[in-house]
Amino acid sequence: MKKTAIVVIIAIIVSIIVASLVRVRGYSTDASATDMDADTADVDTVGIGYDSLSCYEIETLSDKDIYFKADTALPDIPVFNDMLDIANGYAILRAAYCDAELWFRLGGVVNEEISQIKVDVIKDKAIQAAAKEYVKTLVNILPRDTALWNQSDSLSWKKALSAYKHFADRLSSRFSLDHYGKITEKDVVDYMDVKQFIPDYDSIYKLRKSQTEPNKQRLLKLAHQAPSFDAKCLYTVEFAHQKSFEDTPMMISMLQDLMMSGTFTRYLHEVWRTWRCMRQLAMTPSRDGAIPNLVYNKMRYRCLNTILRQIIKNPQDIKAINDFCYLATYDNITRYCEYPYGNSVGLEQMMLFPEILDDDN
Repeated sequence: MKKTAIVVIIAIIVSIIVASLVRVRGYSTDASATDMDADTADVDTVGIGYDSLSCYEIETLSDKDIYFKADTALPDIPVFNDMLDIANGYAILRAAYCDAELWFRLGGVVNEEISQIKVDVIKDKAIQAAAKEYVKTLVNILPRDTALWNQSDSLSWKKALSAYKHFADRLSSRFSLDHYGKITEKDVVDYMDVKQFIPDYDSIYKLRKSQTEPNKQRLLKLAHQAPSFDAKCLYTVEFAHQKSFEDTPMMISMLQDLMMSGTFTRYLHEVWRTWRCMRQLAMTPSRDGAIPNLVYNKMRYRCLNTILRQIIKNPQDIKAINDFCYLATYDNITRYCEYPYGNSVGLEQMMLFPEILDDDN
């Protein structure tokens, strides 16, 4: 059997099993009352073991504190107002859309929650008005009667998706990267070239094809003894590719520690994406299970603040600004995407861990 088919079958089975274990806040009347602070705890104290990951509830985002805040004083120049608006504009875009998905997938009435979004956190008046219109449109589209759930037509879904795309287009147009400087594709490729920190990276990359204990121990040692923080991040990500069920909590913890350090690296977005993907896979790839985007975005914001401190050193650093924009605009894990067998973490896994589709692996 091809490796692709195996991955799909496993994903379906895991989705069914995990979804049956997850409680749904507000959409189920038989949820037991137990302590569950993992989905609202600060990332400093969020548990990473399988037991803690399994106790998340499904919840809305729009009525929560989804907003980005700088953790240091910012110079009074336009680029920093824009950085805040980029982060918060996309936070609003993502949160309202993810909540709308709760209606289309689970029949949760979310109009009141979406209407609580605070568009006034955005300083740019035109974008603030666009955010207000986006929120209003979604609230008007979504039904307020759970009994209508199974009667939802494709037209409602298309209207919600159209509102999302319209606001996303407004954001990308207003905050286009060329407003802040010039950077070419070659500039980005050179900037991200891992061989400047790991000259023999080709041989390290090949270890993904061979999941062995010696490889795992070698990469773990290299991560601990790395000569720079950039190299440490790269080796840790490669260590995460040596997947094994028993070592996943340690891998997640190592990635988390890198982000919690507050140390800048051009690879922060890769560390964050790998961490988030592994955490979600450890919990559930199901469309019907919990997706703690609130927790993932708290860590995203910690990384954004790290990048922001780098930009403060040089407000014309277009490469750091590009780092900030890439991470700030990256989508939440969603219930619907091009991947047909679960939430979008399945697609993210194939993007970040392409070796799982290698028939020879």
